[in-house]
Amino acid sequence: MPKNIFLSVPLLTILLYLTSTAGMSQAAEPDTPQQTVKALPQEQPDNMSAQFNLLFMGNSHSSSHNLPQLVAKLLQSGIPGAKVDTRLASGYHFLDERLQHQASTKLLNDGNWTHVILQAQKYSTTGRYFYPTDAAEEWIRRINAKNAVAIMFPEWPRRGNKEEGQRIHQLHQSIAKAEPACVAPIGLAWEKALQHNPRLKLHASDGNHAAFDGAFLTALVLYGTISQQDPAALPELSAVKLSRETQAELKQAASTILRQHPPCAGK
Repeated sequence: MPKNIFLSVPLLTILLYLTSTAGMSQAAEPDTPQQTVKALPQEQPDNMSAQFNLLFMGNSHSSSHNLPQLVAKLLQSGIPGAKVDTRLASGYHFLDERLQHQASTKLLNDGNWTHVILQAQKYSTTGRYFYPTDAAEEWIRRINAKNAVAIMFPEWPRRGNKEEGQRIHQLHQSIAKAEPACVAPIGLAWEKALQHNPRLKLHASDGNHAAFDGAFLTALVLYGTISQQDPAALPELSAVKLSRETQAELKQAASTILRQHPPCAGK
């Protein structure tokens, strides 16, 4: 089904660990890492055949606040009649470690996935060091071979970091350039939302993980990436413990960034 959704979108749109203490995909360092706004596509999929089978592979950032189910709720809300199944791969592993994780490789091989979300690429917290991306590229090759959509999940910047979000996004773009994949502009959406309203509480108390508001924004970007629909058009979710105003603010941030940085532009 999801193949049909993506095939139904105009071709140009398609071409369009926890770590030791905190759980980011940052890696340990050695001792001594404005575009023109375009309208999002609004062609609706055939709701009678809309089926999303989502596999999330990552660390604590993919599991906190039950992110997979939050994405599922948004898809069901935005596409009435859609059926959504989600699965979170076990463990908290970097992508290179997960490549050696037999349960993860079996899960990918055995499932009829429409989309696979890849999070936990190692990156340098300072930008001074490079970590290989070959494992992420191999995951993408395997996903593409199954005719599923590979979606890279660049993490948001740590609280107070003004340059990390763009750098992490560019790292994931380089991976998608090597092997065709979508890149969900999650960190860029966080930066946009905080730029508009610095009082938003997107980070948890550790300044690293997401608070629920941050998880909701992340889910909105993933919703737009998966569905190719505008998050700003979503109805208010009464089951979500966020005010109408906050939901609208986060939807607008996700919508703006998805227009400026089409996730699947190079795919």
